[in-house]
Amino acid sequence: MGGHLLFPDWSVYCATKAAVAHLTRNLRAELGPRGVRVKNIEPGVTTTELGAGMRDDETRASLSRMRSDLKPLTAPDIAEAIAFSVAAPPNVNVAEMVVAPVRQG
Repeated sequence: MGGHLLFPDWSVYCATKAAVAHLTRNLRAELGPRGVRVKNIEPGVTTTELGAGMRDDETRASLSRMRSDLKPLTAPDIAEAIAFSVAAPPNVNVAEMVVAPVRQG
């Protein structure tokens, strides 16, 4: 979600997510003609170790609030999304998939 929405105080994080999305678009253009499917799965708020090493107390608290306000995604949720995209017929590429908790939008 960071590559699509505005998150004040998360500029560098969001920029890296946008860069990965654009990189995968270019890789699709380069590798698609060879039959290679390149996917970008973009999860919303997810239960991960993100934030464990944050030094800024406010940012860490903000992330904690996001996770408590929403029912965050889990690793199995993301695995199911990936399995869905990979199960597409060989001539179909689920190129980009934003997977978000319902409450996140």
